[in-house]
Amino acid sequence: MGLIMEYMSGGNLRRLLIDVDVVLHVNLRLRMSLEIANGISFLHNLSENHRLVHGDLKPDNILLTRDLQCKVADFDGAKMVKYTRSTMTHKEVTQGQMTRVYAAPERLFRKTKFKPMKEQDTYSYGIIVHGILSREMPMEQFSSEDEYLEAVKESERPDTEAIDALKDDHASVEGDLAIIDCLVSVMTKCWHQDPDSRPNMLLIRDELSDLFNQQSPEAIQRSVAAALGKIELFLPSERSQDTLLLRYFNASNGTFNKSMIEKFISLFICYFATKTPATSVVKLVKTYRHLVAVSLPNQLSSLFLILFINFNFIVIISQVKLSKI
Repeated sequence: MGLIMEYMSGGNLRRLLIDVDVVLHVNLRLRMSLEIANGISFLHNLSENHRLVHGDLKPDNILLTRDLQCKVADFDGAKMVKYTRSTMTHKEVTQGQMTRVYAAPERLFRKTKFKPMKEQDTYSYGIIVHGILSREMPMEQFSSEDEYLEAVKESERPDTEAIDALKDDHASVEGDLAIIDCLVSVMTKCWHQDPDSRPNMLLIRDELSDLFNQQSPEAIQRSVAAALGKIELFLPSERSQDTLLLRYFNASNGTFNKSMIEKFISLFICYFATKTPATSVVKLVKTYRHLVAVSLPNQLSSLFLILFINFNFIVIISQVKLSKI
């Protein structure tokens, strides 16, 4: 099975926020905050009975398109929770993947297992909004991560001095000041120490959406253009030759070279043998022997890619569906 995803040439939100040469107008910060809230509220309302808790929201996991639209990414730490009309079922799980400075207090100070809850994502969102407004990372004014975490335990939050300066700079622009005040209010509600006091992300989405709809689309586009003037996009690099897989593909008859099939299935067997009981490996080898013996151009009926990721090494193999095996 292959997974095809949109190429995000704008990098990630963290890279954008810490680049002081990039101008981020207030209306663009509003759009970014809304788009992230959109993504989170979608995860939290996947279906009538299921919610997905991301579990590791942070600027590094917010990817940007070439026109700086925000997309929530990296679901390694995501957990599915069941929901009924009366309650949500939270099964305790191991801590798993998280970034401590963005983690909610109720998760942060659990030694072993915790219950994944959507309110934990809401807290992380509040810290992200602080970064969008201040363009600072949350523990910037603390001497160490431990000092920051101890402050969080005591209900302290990242410093808002940079946000106050932003408000002073836009004091004469009524529309901008309204946006800043709204985002500060959202930020404060979302990072509340008590999970039950944090708002539903659907309400946050709707609040920001109402304000965003009052903005001029032309002004938003000008803000995007101003930011892009200082950003280096991550464009796909030019390749001097086709990838290994494509070099063995015959476009005229839509088939792959037999030696390619041998090479990649051999790699698959080597990987499979290290992860699977011997009986399964024997069965796979028998399939492999038959596969390389048949006439591929006449038997090949479909093709798809499988990615096996082991550390930083990616093995790409082709799996073929034959009329008879």
